[in-house]
Amino acid sequence: MAQRVIIIGGGVLGCSAAYALSQHPHLDVTLLEANTLASATTSYAAALLTRARQQPVLADLVRETFNTIQALGEKLGQPLPYRQVGSLHIGSDAASLAQLEQTAATAKQQKLKTEWLSVFDAQQKAPWLALPTDAKALYLPEDGFIDPYQLATAYGQVARLQGCRIRQNQRVKQLLQQGDRVTGVELVSGERLYADYVVDAAGPWATALAKQVGVNLAMASVRSHYWITDQRQTVPMGSPMVILPQAKAYARPEVGGLLFGLRDETPVYCSPNQLPNQLDGFSFGQDEQGWQALEAGYESLLPFFPELNDAKIEHYISGISSYTPDGLPLLGYFQADSGTPLIKGFLVMTGCSGAGIGLSGGLGRLIAELIQGKQTFTDLSALQPHRFGQIDPYDDQFQRRCALARCQKRSG
Repeated sequence: MAQRVIIIGGGVLGCSAAYALSQHPHLDVTLLEANTLASATTSYAAALLTRARQQPVLADLVRETFNTIQALGEKLGQPLPYRQVGSLHIGSDAASLAQLEQTAATAKQQKLKTEWLSVFDAQQKAPWLALPTDAKALYLPEDGFIDPYQLATAYGQVARLQGCRIRQNQRVKQLLQQGDRVTGVELVSGERLYADYVVDAAGPWATALAKQVGVNLAMASVRSHYWITDQRQTVPMGSPMVILPQAKAYARPEVGGLLFGLRDETPVYCSPNQLPNQLDGFSFGQDEQGWQALEAGYESLLPFFPELNDAKIEHYISGISSYTPDGLPLLGYFQADSGTPLIKGFLVMTGCSGAGIGLSGGLGRLIAELIQGKQTFTDLSALQPHRFGQIDPYDDQFQRRCALARCQKRSG
């Protein structure tokens, strides 16, 4: 008899889980999305795909995502729109130079293609970029970016082809529980669906769902945002993504302009009980248009992007990322001190801290392996959702702790 699996959430993570699980005929998979696929946090992502990750588990997850992107294209009969423009990592002060050397060492260890570029050659690849003469530049040609909506829907398309049922506009009201086991879900319509396993991949809404069965997820809803300039002759579409640790910034080409993101100096976040059912029009209640954040990061970015002085900001995109205190995802069963699942049949898949697009393929595979009781393809001990001990995701100080993980981030 097939084992029934319900996935809550039709973003890039939920869809990747549906894709991975539906490859196995003995699993009966249903995905429930409250709105439409990839219409919430996924669609706001800048979607940088970089391979060189210091933590081995992240490197494994990203590698699996790249492999999955290729596999999805083969199954759909046409390649996904992955833009392999490469990534250009810049070092220009002591801290960023040290980070650059670490990135180079990590890339070498992982047998990734790299190239040290002169300042002149770096600026040839990214004409908008201004660099001091003593800067260093490391180029990783295999990196790139992808449209996050198209990636998520590709996961969903293939999952459907493999037998997964995808039900949109189906909001989960309540997790059903019998003793120490989750047995299914109740929808707002009153319909009840039963399953052997329930995967909570509901993005920032995952916290409130998990709380229903006594599970406190160690993450907070944190603002992630970026700006897109008007079209610039110095930003050709084939130019690489640029990582600027000194400016706490990243940039990539987008429709002829420059898309750039900055880390907030002041953390901006909200409580799980402040989240609306839909993100359209949602505001964190402060710096709604991002001008304060742009002003705070302006002086750091300007030396690298002098055209910022006369560039027109065409678009400002603000979304929610679910950040954990250590910036690593929450994946798997929530275990008690004894090492056994606190709630049987219930897995979480969230808290990717701005890296969900790049980690999606690997996380989906892990969920499929865990549900089948298989040996996982990578060591996921660093991702255990209970690793922070007793926390309260509704506590303001804990939310601030999570938000600071984004403020202190110096990579793309």
